Amino acid sequence: MRTFIRLINLRNLFFLSGLFCFLLLTFGPFNPRASFAQQPDCLMCHEPLSKEKVVHAAVQMGCPTCHAAIDANDIPHKKTNNVAKGLSQDQPDICYGCHDKSIFTQSSLHPALGMGCTSCHNPHSSPNAKLLSSDQPDICYGCHDKSIFTQSNLHPALGMGCTSCHNPHSSKNAKLLASDQPDICYGCHDKSMFSKKTVHAALSMGCTSCHNPHSSKNGKLLAAEPPDLCYNCHDKTKFDGKTVHPPVMGGMCTGCHNPHSTDAEKLLLATPPALCFNCHDKATFEQRKPHVPVAAGMCMTCHEAHMSNELALLAKPMFQLCTACHSTQASGTHVLSGLRGSHPIKQGTPDPSRKGRDMGCSSCHNPHGSDFDNLFYMQGICKKCHKY
Repeated sequence: MRTFIRLINLRNLFFLSGLFCFLLLTFGPFNPRASFAQQPDCLMCHEPLSKEKVVHAAVQMGCPTCHAAIDANDIPHKKTNNVAKGLSQDQPDICYGCHDKSIFTQSSLHPALGMGCTSCHNPHSSPNAKLLSSDQPDICYGCHDKSIFTQSNLHPALGMGCTSCHNPHSSKNAKLLASDQPDICYGCHDKSMFSKKTVHAALSMGCTSCHNPHSSKNGKLLAAEPPDLCYNCHDKTKFDGKTVHPPVMGGMCTGCHNPHSTDAEKLLLATPPALCFNCHDKATFEQRKPHVPVAAGMCMTCHEAHMSNELALLAKPMFQLCTACHSTQASGTHVLSGLRGSHPIKQGTPDPSRKGRDMGCSSCHNPHGSDFDNLFYMQGICKKCHKY
């Protein structure tokens, strides 16, 4: 009898346990069938969306992570809100659920942000880095004029991608630069070349005041060819006169000046006279008896570097220039021993040995140097004009 009662209780226990499991699976919080019905496998139809090289991490989190308002149980799918694609929020707010909003809200914003993140990025997967819909720079040419970036001289940085210099979302710097000028340029260019003793004032205006940062038809990515580029700051009238230094006439500003910085004054590539000897024959200045200013390298004491209204780029008319040091000859007549009267040295008297030129100090004296006394051109200098 006791054994029979025990069998009945055991059967009841099994029955109640089975009933409990059935009710739990059917109506309880964990129902695999119900769960599967609510979240079907989207990749059964949309598998290509996740097959590219770079896959959005959100895809691994499940499609409803972003497409929360899509009811995929019916085909075609039903959308339970008014947001495009059944997204839980509009762009870019939905993206801020994972991505730091501060990266996209700095003072300088890329206008493309207003077009939505998916104007540049594929939200599922892409063959390109950063889920870009196409690679750089082609993706940028969708908005930016390609001709600006394809002139004859290209900035090598273009080969590194637009984002090597620009932040594609937002930046605290103008033009979406990753850092301000000139610091961003020092990432590739040697800073020491721009920080010597004498610095070109234009550096404070930014590298792009002279250079196009993308491409240019001019050498060195210059915005214009010298000297026109230089005339944007330097007064053109100071380079245009009766006598113009040939390098200036040829627009060869950088033949004498370093455009960035140098240890010499006036941004010169070297200190005179070494600089001048790059063009002028040094041997003509190394005679036995050099003119004192020449020996001291004082070329600019007598000559203008760019232009002059006098012959030979002289800083003043020859008589005024010479008598500034040789004041004893300032009367305009050169008294010579053994000569009755005086020798004319002021302009106005034709020089018989130099057709079209007036008499002057350089009629007899070499202004740079000579192997003869008194800087004479020759022994017996009078024979240069006088026959006796």
